[in-house]
Amino acid sequence: DDDKSSTVNVILDHNTTAYVAWNYTDNEMMKEVKIALENDTSKWKSDLNPRLIEANEIAKITGNTGWDASKENQKYFFFDSNNQTLTTNSTNKSKYAWLFDYTNGCTGCGCNKEDSSTSGYWTSSPVKGDLSAAWSVRSGALISTYVASTYSGFGIRPVITISKSNV
Repeated sequence: DDDKSSTVNVILDHNTTAYVAWNYTDNEMMKEVKIALENDTSKWKSDLNPRLIEANEIAKITGNTGWDASKENQKYFFFDSNNQTLTTNSTNKSKYAWLFDYTNGCTGCGCNKEDSSTSGYWTSSPVKGDLSAAWSVRSGALISTYVASTYSGFGIRPVITISKSNV
């Protein structure tokens, strides 16, 4: 978030639901994810407006200015290199470990804390030109596509917007 904004977006450091399908059915995108997000956050303060992170927000966080989920033929990328080369490992920690902490097997890719209950989490972004696929953050320090209509191996990691005066 920029310095001029009176709010800041924050992402939870773990998933609220470990596994849920991100599906396109009956002209409704991510139906199961929306239901899980609503259930997981139903007792939270309503002004927090919980949501999923967008794939382009991940690119902005990592400084990947040439990547855009709204365009076709985008490739996965590793957070620290912003390309298809993994540059982190268990001894060379990721600058963006907080984006994939608490996922299965993540310590080998530079996270701080592993959790075997989930492989990652869904973004709110479908893959352009492929309604059966969505962008996800994976335990391998990357964002990639997955055939969401048949896979429920990722979970929910809510983002909330809070006033900087409350930080």
